[in-house]
Amino acid sequence: MSSVKGVTERCWILALFVRSDGERFLLGDGMYEFTAEQQHFAPNDIENTLVEVQGGDGSMLGGQARRASVQAFDGYVGCGSNSKVEIETARRAFISFFQTNFFYEVIYVFPDGSAIKRNRGFLVDAPSVQELWQIHPTYHVGLSFEDVNYYSYLEDAEGNEIYGMKASVYAANGIVGGLVWDDKGTVWDQVGAVWEGGANGNTIIQNNSQSNIYPIWTIVGPSTEPELRNLSTGESLKFTRKGDSTWGPDIVITSNQKLVVDMLQHTAKLYNEGETGFTNMLPYLKGTWMAFKPGRNELTYLSDNLLSPPSTVEWAEVVA
Repeated sequence: MSSVKGVTERCWILALFVRSDGERFLLGDGMYEFTAEQQHFAPNDIENTLVEVQGGDGSMLGGQARRASVQAFDGYVGCGSNSKVEIETARRAFISFFQTNFFYEVIYVFPDGSAIKRNRGFLVDAPSVQELWQIHPTYHVGLSFEDVNYYSYLEDAEGNEIYGMKASVYAANGIVGGLVWDDKGTVWDQVGAVWEGGANGNTIIQNNSQSNIYPIWTIVGPSTEPELRNLSTGESLKFTRKGDSTWGPDIVITSNQKLVVDMLQHTAKLYNEGETGFTNMLPYLKGTWMAFKPGRNELTYLSDNLLSPPSTVEWAEVVA
């Protein structure tokens, strides 16, 4: 069976669209089969204007950039056994799902049930369906992608994405041990410092892809004025009502709350334990949407609360 909710194992690739408001739509099955000419994985365009080849070793080719080419989705609405009313209902559903002012995730489901995902797709070709008089009219829609990468994808039984990579990032005030200066100096140990057993500390993330990865950062309360820093890039993201001044109370996340920050989708949601819905925290955000650069990334977590538990970062691996 497929690892994606509502998608059964088939002998061809299916495309599940998840709109930024959570609505889903499946192409490639049932009333929306693909044409025989459908190609899902057209290569990204290459932008060469940044390239200045230096010498004969091509060392400056790193200036090339990938640009997402338009991904077209083409198929048939219904078939000869469907009534005109059924086809018209399916036509309207198709056109109403693909709207402007939304981002789309596209999850490609393979015959063995595995899946990969593309993020932040947006409409570039309006959804269209040929007129009703045809036995099975063709449909078309085209998306481009702000993020050119393909990511590994898994989800739970409720359709929530499960990230394959996860790490704890400890609050700086929870870091203990290491080189500690004692209060007796040379009377005690001749050098004034001792080594104690270390615990927690900064978190090292290794990004093995050639592209930036934007993680999910989750803070569990209690936490006050939470901030995440990537010491390897100089980026930081903090939640505060104070801004650049000293007015306003601190941002406080209580022990029955959690703050979930999606660095890719640009959302910051505060959840209360046992309740549905969330509070939008974007107005209190200061800094940049943080990325893990290719290679080594050193993270630290700051909180004004001495009891803050570790926060977590989660991400999916780039597969292409």
